[in-house]
Amino acid sequence: MKVVIIEDEMAASRRLEKMLKKIDPQIEILAMLDSIDDTVNWLTNNGEPDIIFADIQLSDGVCFDIFKHVQTKSAVIFTTAYDEYAVEAFKVNSIDYLLKPINPEALSRSIEKFHNLKMTYAESDKNRFESLLSMLDQTGKDYKSRFLVKTGQNMKIVSTNEIAYFLIENQLVFLITKQNNRFLIEQTLDELEKRLDPKLFFRINRQMIISLDSVRTIHPYFNSRLKLDVTPDRELEILVSRMKVNDFKKWIDQ
Repeated sequence: MKVVIIEDEMAASRRLEKMLKKIDPQIEILAMLDSIDDTVNWLTNNGEPDIIFADIQLSDGVCFDIFKHVQTKSAVIFTTAYDEYAVEAFKVNSIDYLLKPINPEALSRSIEKFHNLKMTYAESDKNRFESLLSMLDQTGKDYKSRFLVKTGQNMKIVSTNEIAYFLIENQLVFLITKQNNRFLIEQTLDELEKRLDPKLFFRINRQMIISLDSVRTIHPYFNSRLKLDVTPDRELEILVSRMKVNDFKKWIDQ
Protein backbone atom coordinates (compact mmCIF):
# COMPACT_ATOMS: atom_id res chain seq x y z
CA MET A 1 0.00 0.00 0.00
CA LYS A 2 1.39 3.37 -1.05
CA VAL A 3 0.83 6.41 1.16
CA VAL A 4 1.40 10.16 1.00
CA ILE A 5 1.39 12.21 4.21
CA ILE A 6 0.49 15.92 4.07
CA GLU A 7 1.41 17.53 7.40
CA ASP A 8 3.27 20.76 8.16
CA GLU A 9 4.64 19.54 11.51
CA MET A 10 7.51 17.12 10.90
CA ALA A 11 7.16 15.51 14.33
CA ALA A 12 3.52 14.70 13.59
CA SER A 13 4.49 13.27 10.18
CA ARG A 14 7.11 11.04 11.78
CA ARG A 15 4.66 9.81 14.43
CA LEU A 16 2.11 8.92 11.77
CA GLU A 17 4.78 7.18 9.69
CA LYS A 18 5.84 5.06 12.69
CA MET A 19 2.25 4.10 13.50
CA LEU A 20 1.57 3.11 9.89
CA LYS A 21 4.72 0.97 9.73
CA LYS A 22 3.74 -0.71 12.99
CA ILE A 23 0.32 -1.57 11.57
CA ASP A 24 1.78 -2.85 8.29
CA PRO A 25 5.55 -2.93 7.64
CA GLN A 26 4.80 -3.26 3.91
CA ILE A 27 3.30 0.23 3.75
CA GLU A 28 5.40 2.46 1.50
CA ILE A 29 5.57 6.16 2.32
CA LEU A 30 5.97 7.82 -1.07
CA ALA A 31 6.25 11.37 0.21
CA MET A 32 5.90 13.52 3.33
CA LEU A 33 4.76 16.96 2.18
CA ASP A 34 4.21 20.10 4.25
CA SER A 35 2.47 22.64 2.01
CA ILE A 36 -0.24 23.07 -0.60
CA ASP A 37 2.23 24.06 -3.33
CA ASP A 38 4.55 21.11 -2.72
CA THR A 39 1.63 18.68 -2.65
CA VAL A 40 0.04 19.99 -5.85
CA ASN A 41 3.42 19.75 -7.56
CA TRP A 42 4.03 16.21 -6.27
CA LEU A 43 0.59 14.89 -7.21
CA THR A 44 0.88 16.48 -10.66
CA ASN A 45 4.22 14.84 -11.40
CA ASN A 46 3.94 11.46 -9.67
CA GLY A 47 1.69 8.43 -9.64
CA GLU A 48 -1.43 8.06 -7.52
CA PRO A 49 -0.91 6.81 -3.94
CA ASP A 50 -3.46 4.44 -2.46
CA ILE A 51 -4.14 6.73 0.52
CA ILE A 52 -3.47 10.39 1.24
CA PHE A 53 -3.35 11.41 4.90
CA ALA A 54 -4.01 15.17 4.94
CA ASP A 55 -3.86 17.58 7.85
CA ILE A 56 -6.61 20.14 7.28
CA GLN A 57 -4.78 23.31 8.33
CA LEU A 58 -1.39 23.78 6.67
CA SER A 59 1.08 26.64 6.93
CA ASP A 60 0.02 28.06 3.55
CA GLY A 61 -3.72 27.40 3.74
CA VAL A 62 -6.27 24.62 4.07
CA CYS A 63 -5.56 21.23 2.53
CA PHE A 64 -8.75 20.96 0.49
CA ASP A 65 -7.37 23.71 -1.76
CA ILE A 66 -5.05 20.96 -3.01
CA PHE A 67 -7.97 19.03 -4.47
CA LYS A 68 -9.22 22.11 -6.29
CA HIS A 69 -5.98 22.10 -8.29
CA VAL A 70 -5.48 18.38 -8.87
CA GLN A 71 -7.87 15.47 -9.32
CA THR A 72 -7.05 12.26 -7.51
CA LYS A 73 -8.62 8.83 -7.23
CA SER A 74 -6.70 8.18 -4.02
CA ALA A 75 -8.57 7.60 -0.79
CA VAL A 76 -8.24 10.68 1.42
CA ILE A 77 -8.16 10.45 5.21
CA PHE A 78 -8.21 13.83 6.91
CA THR A 79 -6.46 14.43 10.21
CA THR A 80 -8.15 17.15 12.21
CA ALA A 81 -8.64 18.79 15.58
CA TYR A 82 -12.00 20.25 14.52
CA ASP A 83 -15.17 19.89 16.59
CA GLU A 84 -17.98 17.41 16.12
CA TYR A 85 -19.74 19.59 13.53
CA ALA A 86 -16.84 19.22 11.15
CA VAL A 87 -16.52 15.55 12.00
CA GLU A 88 -20.14 14.98 11.04
CA ALA A 89 -19.42 16.59 7.67
CA PHE A 90 -16.78 13.95 7.01
CA LYS A 91 -19.14 11.16 8.04
CA VAL A 92 -21.93 12.31 5.75
CA ASN A 93 -19.56 12.41 2.79
CA SER A 94 -18.09 8.98 3.55
CA ILE A 95 -14.48 10.17 3.80
CA ASP A 96 -12.65 8.92 6.85
CA TYR A 97 -11.00 11.16 9.42
CA LEU A 98 -8.69 10.90 12.40
CA LEU A 99 -8.92 13.23 15.35
CA LYS A 100 -5.63 14.59 16.67
CA PRO A 101 -3.74 13.38 18.57
CA ILE A 102 -4.05 10.31 16.38
CA ASN A 103 -4.99 7.14 18.22
CA PRO A 104 -3.24 3.97 16.95
CA GLU A 105 -6.46 1.95 17.21
CA ALA A 106 -8.39 4.53 15.19
CA LEU A 107 -5.63 4.57 12.58
CA SER A 108 -5.74 0.79 12.35
CA ARG A 109 -9.52 0.90 11.82
CA SER A 110 -9.07 3.43 9.01
CA ILE A 111 -6.56 1.19 7.26
CA GLU A 112 -8.88 -1.80 7.70
CA LYS A 113 -11.75 0.23 6.26
CA PHE A 114 -9.63 1.08 3.23
CA HIS A 115 -8.79 -2.57 2.61
CA ASN A 116 -12.43 -3.60 2.99
CA LEU A 117 -13.88 -0.95 0.72
CA LYS A 118 -10.96 -0.48 -1.69
CA MET A 119 -12.27 3.05 -1.83
CA THR A 120 -11.44 5.07 -4.94
CA TYR A 121 -12.95 8.23 -6.36
CA ALA A 122 -14.51 7.34 -9.69
CA GLU A 123 -16.19 9.91 -11.94
CA SER A 124 -19.51 9.17 -10.25
CA ASP A 125 -18.04 10.43 -6.97
CA LYS A 126 -17.05 13.81 -8.39
CA ASN A 127 -20.13 15.77 -7.28
CA ARG A 128 -20.02 14.26 -3.80
CA PHE A 129 -16.34 15.14 -3.43
CA GLU A 130 -16.86 18.71 -4.66
CA SER A 131 -19.71 19.06 -2.17
CA LEU A 132 -17.35 18.00 0.61
CA LEU A 133 -14.72 20.51 -0.47
CA SER A 134 -17.26 23.31 -0.44
CA MET A 135 -18.48 22.35 3.03
CA LEU A 136 -14.96 22.00 4.42
CA ASP A 137 -13.93 25.31 2.89
CA GLN A 138 -16.58 27.03 4.98
CA THR A 139 -15.62 25.06 8.07
CA GLY A 140 -11.94 25.85 7.61
CA LYS A 141 -12.69 29.56 7.84
CA ASP A 142 -14.14 29.20 11.32
CA TYR A 143 -11.09 30.70 13.02
CA LYS A 144 -10.70 31.40 16.70
CA SER A 145 -12.50 34.62 17.66
CA ARG A 146 -11.78 34.91 21.39
CA PHE A 147 -9.69 33.59 24.26
CA LEU A 148 -10.63 32.85 27.85
CA VAL A 149 -7.75 34.08 30.02
CA LYS A 150 -7.10 34.16 33.74
CA THR A 151 -6.68 37.47 35.55
CA GLY A 152 -6.02 37.03 39.26
CA GLN A 153 -8.76 34.80 40.65
CA ASN A 154 -11.12 35.61 37.79
CA MET A 155 -11.51 34.77 34.13
CA LYS A 156 -11.80 37.24 31.26
CA ILE A 157 -12.72 37.02 27.58
CA VAL A 158 -10.28 38.62 25.13
CA SER A 159 -11.47 39.06 21.55
CA THR A 160 -8.95 38.43 18.79
CA ASN A 161 -9.46 41.99 17.54
CA GLU A 162 -8.03 43.17 20.87
CA ILE A 163 -4.80 41.17 20.42
CA ALA A 164 -1.53 42.77 19.31
CA TYR A 165 0.67 39.67 19.37
CA PHE A 166 1.58 36.36 21.00
CA LEU A 167 5.10 35.63 22.19
CA ILE A 168 7.22 33.06 23.99
CA GLU A 169 9.18 34.07 27.08
CA ASN A 170 10.94 31.56 29.32
CA GLN A 171 9.17 28.73 27.46
CA LEU A 172 5.76 30.21 28.31
CA VAL A 173 3.29 31.67 25.81
CA PHE A 174 1.76 35.08 26.46
CA LEU A 175 -1.06 36.98 24.79
CA ILE A 176 -0.40 40.73 24.58
CA THR A 177 -3.34 43.05 23.93
CA LYS A 178 -3.29 46.35 22.08
CA GLN A 179 -3.62 48.01 25.49
CA ASN A 180 -0.41 46.20 26.53
CA ASN A 181 -2.17 43.84 28.91
CA ARG A 182 -0.41 40.52 29.26
CA PHE A 183 -2.00 37.11 29.82
CA LEU A 184 -0.48 33.64 30.12
CA ILE A 185 -2.20 31.13 27.82
CA GLU A 186 -1.98 27.35 27.47
CA GLN A 187 -1.78 27.01 23.68
CA THR A 188 1.54 26.66 21.87
CA LEU A 189 2.44 28.96 18.98
CA ASP A 190 2.08 25.99 16.62
CA GLU A 191 -1.49 25.48 17.82
CA LEU A 192 -2.28 29.19 17.66
CA GLU A 193 -0.92 29.46 14.13
CA LYS A 194 -3.48 26.92 12.95
CA ARG A 195 -6.43 28.45 14.79
CA LEU A 196 -5.92 32.15 13.99
CA ASP A 197 -7.14 33.84 10.81
CA PRO A 198 -4.05 33.97 8.53
CA LYS A 199 -5.27 37.23 7.03
CA LEU A 200 -5.01 38.90 10.43
CA PHE A 201 -2.13 37.08 12.13
CA PHE A 202 1.32 36.01 10.95
CA ARG A 203 4.09 34.02 12.61
CA ILE A 204 7.26 36.04 12.00
CA ASN A 205 9.67 33.68 13.79
CA ARG A 206 9.75 30.83 16.30
CA GLN A 207 8.97 33.13 19.22
CA MET A 208 6.23 35.43 17.96
CA ILE A 209 2.90 35.72 16.13
CA ILE A 210 1.81 39.28 15.35
CA SER A 211 -1.47 40.86 14.31
CA LEU A 212 -1.65 43.02 11.22
CA ASP A 213 -2.86 45.98 13.30
CA SER A 214 0.24 45.85 15.50
CA VAL A 215 2.73 46.48 12.67
CA ARG A 216 3.78 50.14 12.64
CA THR A 217 7.02 50.33 10.63
CA ILE A 218 9.11 47.83 8.65
CA HIS A 219 12.89 48.24 8.36
CA PRO A 220 15.42 46.28 6.26
CA TYR A 221 17.80 44.36 8.52
CA PHE A 222 21.05 42.51 8.00
CA ASN A 223 21.17 38.90 6.84
CA SER A 224 18.09 39.50 4.63
CA ARG A 225 15.76 39.88 7.59
CA LEU A 226 13.26 42.59 8.51
CA LYS A 227 12.98 44.58 11.71
CA LEU A 228 9.54 45.66 12.92
CA ASP A 229 8.27 48.48 15.07
CA VAL A 230 5.05 47.32 16.69
CA THR A 231 2.32 48.63 18.95
CA PRO A 232 2.58 48.23 21.88
CA ASP A 233 6.36 48.71 21.89
CA ARG A 234 8.76 45.95 22.84
CA GLU A 235 12.19 46.53 24.39
CA LEU A 236 13.78 43.69 22.43
CA GLU A 237 14.20 43.80 18.66
CA ILE A 238 11.38 42.19 16.72
CA LEU A 239 12.73 40.43 13.64
CA VAL A 240 11.10 38.59 10.76
CA SER A 241 13.22 35.52 10.13
CA ARG A 242 14.89 35.26 6.74
CA MET A 243 12.78 32.25 5.74
CA LYS A 244 9.58 34.18 6.53
CA VAL A 245 10.40 37.46 4.79
CA ASN A 246 8.81 36.73 1.40
CA ASP A 247 5.63 35.33 2.93
CA PHE A 248 5.49 38.26 5.35
CA LYS A 249 5.66 40.76 2.48
CA LYS A 250 2.86 38.93 0.67
CA TRP A 251 0.81 38.93 3.87
CA ILE A 252 1.26 42.67 4.35
CA ASP A 253 0.51 43.42 0.71
CA GLN A 254 -2.60 41.27 0.25
